[in-house]
Formats: sequence, structure tokens, C-alpha cells
Amino acid sequence: MKKGNNIFILICTFAYLHISTSIAAQDNLLDSLLSLVKTEKQDTVKINHLNKLCREFEGFGVYDSAMLFANSAKELSNVILRESSNTTIKNTAKRGLATSYLNQGMVNDDQGNYNEALKNYADALKIFEVLNYQQGIADCHSCMGTAYCTLGNFPEALKNAFEALKIREKIADKRGIAASLNNIGTIYYEQLNYPEALLKFSAALKINVEMGNENWIAINYVNIGGVNSDLGNLEEALRNYFEGLKMLEKIGNTPGVSACYNNIGIIYKQQGKYEEALKNYFAGLKIQEEIGNTFGICGSYGNIGEVYIKQKKYKEAEQYLFKARDLTRKIGYKECLSQVYGDLTELDSAMGNFKGAYENHKLFVLYRDSIDNEETRKKTIQTQMTYDFEKKEAVASVEHKKELENQASLANEKSRKQKIVIGFVVFGLLLVIVFAGFILRSLRVTRKQKMVIEVQKSIVEEKQKEILDSIRYAKRIQQSLLPTEKFIAKSLNRLNSNS
Repeated sequence: MKKGNNIFILICTFAYLHISTSIAAQDNLLDSLLSLVKTEKQDTVKINHLNKLCREFEGFGVYDSAMLFANSAKELSNVILRESSNTTIKNTAKRGLATSYLNQGMVNDDQGNYNEALKNYADALKIFEVLNYQQGIADCHSCMGTAYCTLGNFPEALKNAFEALKIREKIADKRGIAASLNNIGTIYYEQLNYPEALLKFSAALKINVEMGNENWIAINYVNIGGVNSDLGNLEEALRNYFEGLKMLEKIGNTPGVSACYNNIGIIYKQQGKYEEALKNYFAGLKIQEEIGNTFGICGSYGNIGEVYIKQKKYKEAEQYLFKARDLTRKIGYKECLSQVYGDLTELDSAMGNFKGAYENHKLFVLYRDSIDNEETRKKTIQTQMTYDFEKKEAVASVEHKKELENQASLANEKSRKQKIVIGFVVFGLLLVIVFAGFILRSLRVTRKQKMVIEVQKSIVEEKQKEILDSIRYAKRIQQSLLPTEKFIAKSLNRLNSNS
């Protein structure tokens, strides 16, 4: 069963994971969260508990309960937004609302409802962007990338995955960086771009080893093993799978352990080591039956049947291939049905049952063509989506170029105006300096003239003083020589008397 060779990946990657160290630990966490929801009085804290419960139930695959808790968180957030006037409380409620949208998108994603998932992711992204909550923005882009990858829209998938990586690098979120690198590697793997996939998985592994994050180290090892398997590096793939298996068993990640056993069995089958292949297939089947993984059970039945055909144990092969056929019919797993009918054709031919081989071959062709038609339709849609994306990118590139040219033109005009203003300012300053110099020179001349005038005035005043002094002196001399009025009158009186 080739389907079993797919690498083991985690659909949505966050800074935290669903997987705990054990099922008991998960049960304790759920009990604790349920108790907190009942007793918590602060609504904003209760929203956080409800969202965590949604995340836990989504991790368990209990989607009805997960969606119920997400809706409860959303309703409580909206009540707070309507009734509260406190900005801090409202922002906390908005963050809780965005997280509930994100969680619902994850549930939609798990259920294969990718369009609805993308809608919820977009709603969450809008709120996180308003709040400028970088971690939430990165988580949204990460989930949108995985959804687009599943839809086969690889350009959009890479665009969102790289956007998440850029934000996580900006906020130094090492765990998120490793998760983004793993997602980007997965997208490249789906495109059969093995060198780039291996590069990204290895980069993620390096970071997770530095952080000691065992769960993600295991996932990285298994993903690298998937790439090596497809490249034909079987021994290296086995080494990768065993490294991952050891860690997954240690932390109690049973779905991961099952996937590892299946992949190891496929490698052994390719190497012709059939007993080793069966040993691992049965180990994986046991876990799948315990956790109720119907799709995994179908694949294991088919894988076991194929090995028994190789060993020419036809009765055992028929037993497991019939189990695979009946269960696959029940769940409508077309790809598995096509493979099972192909295996039954091979089995009937080996047993000489040519009529059965003919009938099974017709069914094999029927389902193969049905799958091929679906694949063709998907590829057509993917091609159209890629074309639309590239067209949008081309238009955006032209618009961006025009915007840059406009910005450059505006910048040049602004620079020109600034130069003119600076020129006027400089010219004005020069005029001020010249005028100031002229005034200063005038003041100096005036000061000199004033000093000359003052000196001349002083000289004149001195001359005038000398003249006045001379006149006064002459007057005194003259007055001293002239007879007084009394003397003249006395003389006249005497003359009159004598006459």
C-alpha cells in the first residue's frame, strides 16, 4: 500500500502542541480545564480556558466537543465586547475571539472542510492584525499555508508559510521558526522538490535539537526518512525512522509510533526482508486498532496481504486483503480500494483463478480511472490557481513598480523643493550677513565721526574759554584804568563849584 509511505506530519504547527507526554497527562489536563471553566469568575480568563479545551479536544479528534468550546469562547468574547467599556478587557476579549476563529479553522481543516477553514483563518487574521499580535498573525499564516498545500495551491501555501517564518524570526520565536521550516519542507515534499524539502527539515531538526524538543525532533526525523525513502536511500530512511520511533515511543505519541512502524515495514518490504516487514506492519496495526484509526487499519491490512503474496502464503494474503476490501468499501476509501483490487488481481493470478483476476482487474481499473479523473481535476484546478496566483503576482509586481516609481518621483520633487528652500535660506542668510556687515561698518564710521566731533568741540570750547578769559582780563584792566562814576561826578561837582 503506497499510501502508507507518506511522511508523518502535523497539519497545523504552533508554538505549542496538542501532544502531551501521556494519555493520563492529557486526561488530567482536560479535567483541570473543565473544572476551571466551571469555577472561574473572570470572563476573560474563562475564554482562555475554553479555547484551550477546544485545542485539546481537536487534538483528540473529538471535533463536536472542540467546536462547542470554540463557539462558547466566541460567544463570551462577543458579550464582553458589547458590554465592557474597559479598553484592556476589550482587547483581551478580541484576542480570545480571534483565537476561537483560529481554533474553528483547525477543526474545519481536520474534517477536510478547507474552504471554511480558510474563512475562519482569515477572520482570525484580521483581528490579530488590528491588535498587532504577531504570534497570532504568524499562527494564522501557518495554518493557511497548510490548508492551501492540501488544496494543491502551492504558491499560496509557500507565500503564507514564508510569511509565518518571517514573523517568527522577527519575534525570535525559535520553536515557531522550526515549525515553519517543517511546514515549508512539507510543501516542497508535496511538490516532489526533495532537495529543498530535505534542507528545510534538516534546518528544523537542528533548531529542535538545540531546544531539546523531543516531539518535534521525532517528527523531523520521520519527515527526513520519508524524503530519503522516496529518493531510494533506504538504509538512511530506516535510520531516520528508528530515531523518530524511539522518541515517539518515549513521549507516548501513539499515532506517530503507528506511522513509524508502517513506514519501517515498507522499507523492509522493498528490501525483501518480509518477516521484518510483517513484524512492523502488525505492530502498527495493533496501535491503529487501539486508537480506532480506520484508514490506518485499511492500509495495514493491505500491506500485510501484499507481503503474504510475496511469501506465496496465499490463504493468509486472501484473508487480509478481503478484510481490507470490506472495510475500505464501508468507509469509501477509493485509493485504498484501487490498491486492494490490484493486489487481489495479483493474488488470483498467482492462484490460477483467472476469472477472479479478470473481475478484480476490472474493478481495479474502474477505481484507478476514478482516482485519475479526480487527480486530473485537482491538477487542473491547481494549474488554474497557480496561473491566477502568478497573474496576480505579475499585476502586483507592475503596480509595485509603478508605486516605487511614483515614490521616487515624489522623493525627487521633494528633494528639489528642499534644495530650493535651502537655497533661499542660504541666500537670505548671506543678505543678513552683508547687511549686518554694512550696519557694523556704518556704526564704526559714525563712532569715529562722533569722536572727531567731540575732539573738535573740545578744542573749540577750549579756544572759546581762552578768548573769554582774555576778554575778561582786558575788561578788568580797562575797568581799572577808567575813573569810576563817583570820581567823575565828584570831579564835575568840584569844577562847578570853582566856576
